[in-house]
Amino acid sequence: MSYENVASMVSDSLSSLINNLLSSVDDNVFSVLDELAFLNASSISDKYFLYFFDKPFSLIALCKALLLAFLIYYIIAYFFSLFTCSHFQKPLSFIVKLFFSALLINWSIEICEYILDFFFLLTNILRELGFSVFSVKMSFSLLYKEISRIFLNSFSLPFQFFSFDGVLKSFISFGFVNLIFTYSVRFIFVKLLVLISPFAFLSLALDQSTWIFKIWFKNLIGQLFTQLFICIILLIMFSFSYLSNPIIIKLLYVASIVCLIRLTSFVKEFTSGFTSDISSSLSSIKSLFL
Repeated sequence: MSYENVASMVSDSLSSLINNLLSSVDDNVFSVLDELAFLNASSISDKYFLYFFDKPFSLIALCKALLLAFLIYYIIAYFFSLFTCSHFQKPLSFIVKLFFSALLINWSIEICEYILDFFFLLTNILRELGFSVFSVKMSFSLLYKEISRIFLNSFSLPFQFFSFDGVLKSFISFGFVNLIFTYSVRFIFVKLLVLISPFAFLSLALDQSTWIFKIWFKNLIGQLFTQLFICIILLIMFSFSYLSNPIIIKLLYVASIVCLIRLTSFVKEFTSGFTSDISSSLSSIKSLFL
């Protein structure tokens, strides 16, 4: 057996193994990616999650009890401020903020659902814009089919890993897998932020603790703002079919996948909030306390 035949057999075997691995990333996986990328109120409205808000001894009940603790703290702190002549929150301001804080705590889950639905509405507007322009509803499932069918020749030619198209297909497929994990982490962060929303609204009662609400709100908006950028990038990616040079189109698709992967880090810099990028999630936790 010649060395050329051995090299060809090794190349074909390796290409077959990698092709089987990439083929496992099927349409079902990308439909899940669509659900993870575009969040709405139903995304957090599972019955087990709502137990934290509906039960008699729920997080809302705990925060209402902490309102009394805040009141006691304010009375003591204000009393000592009269002797030390230090500046402290005015009684009228505290009473008004305590009242509104109690209202927000009681409706915390509904407020979060309205915020989620508002951003989902903006997302749908952008997706409808894409439908009116390209006559297709923008989704990751359709995007992956278009990439594979038109530019990577996965349905017309045997897959060869040691080729330009093979390398691109491998990078794009593993890039989508990276997106699944990244947006899964983002989904968990959003649910966590909704879960602690009563405590965020509780912090509004005192001037000294309003920074907690500001950090919470900034991170929640930042996470939801991500899906608007996802729609914009998808709009750009669907417009690549109007270009003529196939090599440039393939490279632009790879660059777009990189942008989607790095999107959460960009939104973090844009909003100075939290990021669900796996590579920088741990370092971002520190920003919650600085």
